[in-house]
Amino acid sequence: MGSRPPNDGEGAPSDQSDDAYSNAIDISPEKRHESVSENGHAEPANGVPAANIEPNATHDSYMTDESIEDDPRPVKRQKQERSPMDVSPSSPVSGIAPTVDKVFALGNTHARSALTTSTDDIDDYSSIIHPSVAEIIKLEIIPAVEPLECLSLRDMAELESALQIGDTHSYDDNDGWRPDWGGNLLHYDKDVIVNKGYLVADPNAKPVRVKFCDWVVSNAQGSNDLRGLELLFRFIYNMKGTPAMAKKILAYALQRPAESAEQRLEFILNAVLRASYDPAVLHQDGWTIKKAETPEEGEAFHIGRRIMWQRHEAVVIAFTPDETYGGLWKAAYVEDLETFDLEPGELQNAVRKWELKQRQSGKKRSIISAPSSGSTRFAATANFNVDGIENGIILAVPTSKAAQGVLWPARVQHFIEGGFTSSGALRRNSSKNQIQVVFLAPFWNGPQAPTSKVSDATDLYSLGPLYDFDTIEVSEYNIQRYPFDEISMEKARAGFRFLGLPKSVFARYLDAHRLAVALKTYSIKHMSKEHASRSDDQVMASANLTESHMLSVRTPIFPQVALMLPFDFVLAKLPHPSEVASAKLSDDEGTDHDPIIDIDAIIQTMTPPACFGEKKKDSPREQHLGVETPKYIINPILSPSSVFTPAQAVSQKDEDDLWTLNKFASDFLVGLFQRQSHSGDLVIDTIDGLEYMEKLLTSLIAKLKRLSDLFSGYSTSQKKAALRNLLCHCLVIKGHGEDSLECGTIPPNVSKQAIIVEWRKACERIYKRAVGKLSSQGVGNNVTSVLTDSRCNGHITHSGTFERPVRIPAAIKGAKRAGAGTDPNVLLLTQVEDSFLIVAEDVVIPKAHKLTYIKRLKTKIASIAHNETGVPLTEDSDGDGGDDTMGSRGSYTAAVVGVAASLMAADMVVGGQCVNAFCAVRPPGHHAGRELHSMKAISNGFCLLNAAACTALYATTPVSQGGLGLRRVCVIDFDVHHGNGTQDILCPTYDPRFLYVSLHAGGAYINGYDNENSDDEMFRRKVGATRGAYVGGKKQDGIFPGRCGDTSPHEGVLNIPLGQRVTASAMGAALVTQVSPKVEAFSPDLIILSAGFDAHVNDPLGMGGLSAEDFRSVTEVACQMASRSCSGRIMSVLEGGYGVPCCQSRDDLFLPNNSDERFLDLGSDLPPDMKDEIPFTLRQKLDKCHAEGFLECIKEHVNGFINCNKR
Repeated sequence: MGSRPPNDGEGAPSDQSDDAYSNAIDISPEKRHESVSENGHAEPANGVPAANIEPNATHDSYMTDESIEDDPRPVKRQKQERSPMDVSPSSPVSGIAPTVDKVFALGNTHARSALTTSTDDIDDYSSIIHPSVAEIIKLEIIPAVEPLECLSLRDMAELESALQIGDTHSYDDNDGWRPDWGGNLLHYDKDVIVNKGYLVADPNAKPVRVKFCDWVVSNAQGSNDLRGLELLFRFIYNMKGTPAMAKKILAYALQRPAESAEQRLEFILNAVLRASYDPAVLHQDGWTIKKAETPEEGEAFHIGRRIMWQRHEAVVIAFTPDETYGGLWKAAYVEDLETFDLEPGELQNAVRKWELKQRQSGKKRSIISAPSSGSTRFAATANFNVDGIENGIILAVPTSKAAQGVLWPARVQHFIEGGFTSSGALRRNSSKNQIQVVFLAPFWNGPQAPTSKVSDATDLYSLGPLYDFDTIEVSEYNIQRYPFDEISMEKARAGFRFLGLPKSVFARYLDAHRLAVALKTYSIKHMSKEHASRSDDQVMASANLTESHMLSVRTPIFPQVALMLPFDFVLAKLPHPSEVASAKLSDDEGTDHDPIIDIDAIIQTMTPPACFGEKKKDSPREQHLGVETPKYIINPILSPSSVFTPAQAVSQKDEDDLWTLNKFASDFLVGLFQRQSHSGDLVIDTIDGLEYMEKLLTSLIAKLKRLSDLFSGYSTSQKKAALRNLLCHCLVIKGHGEDSLECGTIPPNVSKQAIIVEWRKACERIYKRAVGKLSSQGVGNNVTSVLTDSRCNGHITHSGTFERPVRIPAAIKGAKRAGAGTDPNVLLLTQVEDSFLIVAEDVVIPKAHKLTYIKRLKTKIASIAHNETGVPLTEDSDGDGGDDTMGSRGSYTAAVVGVAASLMAADMVVGGQCVNAFCAVRPPGHHAGRELHSMKAISNGFCLLNAAACTALYATTPVSQGGLGLRRVCVIDFDVHHGNGTQDILCPTYDPRFLYVSLHAGGAYINGYDNENSDDEMFRRKVGATRGAYVGGKKQDGIFPGRCGDTSPHEGVLNIPLGQRVTASAMGAALVTQVSPKVEAFSPDLIILSAGFDAHVNDPLGMGGLSAEDFRSVTEVACQMASRSCSGRIMSVLEGGYGVPCCQSRDDLFLPNNSDERFLDLGSDLPPDMKDEIPFTLRQKLDKCHAEGFLECIKEHVNGFINCNKR
């Protein structure tokens, strides 16, 4: 019940708090009797009617003598008529004794406080206020005011009951009284529960919360009837430590004439705002408001500085020393004077961003006048929109702390569904930046203890109400597009793994998506889209008129009958996730998808005659002549029917039926082929596109059948070669078929894209059929490969860098722990074939990198002595940018071998020797672009040659030129840094062959904002927390490699910056909601992962929060994309990841005892001649990786491949 912060563990209030609270409450005997009339009724202390302000109490309830323990006389509250504006349900009143009872024992006898400072002393600060502050703060002169009276015991009990201080139904543990006046003033905006009576009677009921000030004004009958806020102001007014000017501001807000309760609330809100920035208040509260003349005079030198904070201009207005942070600066936004505090580091960033903006604009700072009544600070999100809002369903972050900040399915309420509205300019502005949502099947509102008597169910997270009403801020971080049109159990489980929630929450998570998909489907099929066709100007006009956000205008208005259906009953009848998991799914297409709740069908069953048990008679089937255009039904590319598996026993009689066209092509595609063959009236001089596609498909099936008949007589090498040729031919035919559509006619009312999608599926079914039929032990299906080469160890860096040679032995050790080399289906290949070295150096690398860059790199490395290591390799002509990318005489060979290993892995995956593959090679490559310091980066970031980009180019090179002949390749980069080199090589402009996706740390808030006139030299400052060292004497602002990853320049690039620190929830949300739809729409023939593990929580870069298990989840989600698009063809190339503890003990004669020293024992995987000498400070930093680090990440990454290597 304690409502104030306890002191040193005793739970009792501190002396300072005691004095502060005791001044606010008058417990003198004369005041005690003053508050009670002769007939025992409460009398007003200042002429204001003693209205009941408790949100959850009835107006005709009585206070008993137990309600106020300190008053010996029984007192009954005056009976009041219920206000017509009262929105709170009736509920019994429990004890409302003040929670500050302990301070009453101090015997304070103050009758009331009074202003002791003269008006002149308070208001005359113009001589010390900095001009920049005076420029935006225009203060209204406050006349003389009467002091506010102290609260009686009854007043205090009434206020605490209204604010629900210490209430058992409070959902916030930190909502009690604060020791400072400013903290208590914020209670004006506190959320209070208005249906507590219902919660007592029914613990499963949904709490209804409103802002305290909104509730008070909604129950007011006049401008002087805001008793709850009046009591709060009186309490703060009489607290010890409240500045005299703050008292004057609060008193004036209550005493100045007002025409209505709404106007009085506006005065109160303006008073709260002014109390936060008024120079007199700040000065009396201990802040320094006078600017120091020089930096040597102290931190007050920053007062008056312009800064940028959260993309808006502000001014530093005050400073105060702070024991924890060293100092705090108070700043106010220029537009609306809302204040906030900054720590030293935050102030430095804010000043730098202001200077950056000024340099970009090339203009001097203009004089900005004081803010007008309306603020435009929320204009940045006023036009914020999210795809699919016209269907009403989004992913949003709940405000409840119990929700742990996860994105959860929600329905956006239309503005006409909104409940309470607030008054006052301050609250009107912020309300335009908010929307009201209904979270579906939340897990955070259920009972927290297993002893709940609500239900005997074991799934506690499903016991709470099915809906949670919330108000959220509009931003790209709080709101995202809802990505699902149907529920795939595979996708649902993959997305859930990133949330970091208990496994038992998954049932609730699945129910939430079942409801979301049902509502979205109902909106698409059965609701008018007239609102969606409105122009942006019309929507904005409606939003301004209703003081709401555009999202609340664009969202549809669902009919009440659709929202009030008994979804609890329906969801309870659906299969539980445990039942779905235990059931073995067949190989038929579409069985992975959960049935969609048909809301319209349920409504129809409640409508006559269906509600009487009668059925509508079916209309006679219409007869059509000729060949009918087949119906197109979207199905995913899954495994072919179970009759295709090699273990299936098939009689000779049915053998021929297994190779017919309709076993591979869908009914839709076969129907188109048949329709084309029936077009006898048409005279076709050349082969039509559809006819050509049919011939290609038929010949491919025949070729597969012949090979399967002869395959058993081949040797192992012949089997590999024959399988590779067939599969490569299959993928080449896949591309030719798409091209043939451009040469022929397409039937009317048939989508060209639909034909292409079904064509791709047919070719992939043949591909999977070939792998399934022709696989053998260790070759083909169910096989994962790990490739490496000892020549990569020839790249030797200096001892202080993160990119150490021991990364390869550690990666091999991690792969072995996953089964590489011991499991017959997990191959460990330790040498790259020479043929791929030739292709890499002579064909592919010159395509990826400019010859000048290659020549420069070769020349530099050739000049290094054989015994010399740690030499800068990528410095520019000024000698900058090479300090982080060092190497030795063997560095170029190591880089070429790394590229060759990647080409070999791609050849094995596409050629059917394995389903997926991991390349443990170094040096990394995704920062290496076409030339030195790609995309204006300050250095090459440890990278020499770009293996991932080279592999993509090799895969799309025609077979006639030595490539694999694929049509489309997708590169997904989950290194903590943006792969500027890969984007530079593959996607400098849009190229339909490539899709580059990057999930990385960064964002415009961190890296600054670019425009056409920006001077990039300004950004060459600090390599922010990226490579552990400053580079080339210059510094780059933000995160390496800079701003190139903050935006997506065209359709072929999807850059997703995840903020300063990459978290599992952010990574998972991006993969599920953005990456997966983009990749599946692109439909790649091969997926390449730039696998960086430097976003691990223990990585020395300190930029990530992922666990090793999270990396396995990332891998599995990527494999699922490959399974749906390209029969599972996926491979990865090692990029970053530096959490490898020291692998050798120190030979230090000066340390007497090294027995307790920890090092990572790699055993035989560590070459005898490899040294791992690192500085002591780095060694200490890497010690935490003994618990979990790079090695465990590799193990889980390979495990993810193994779990998904079954086609």
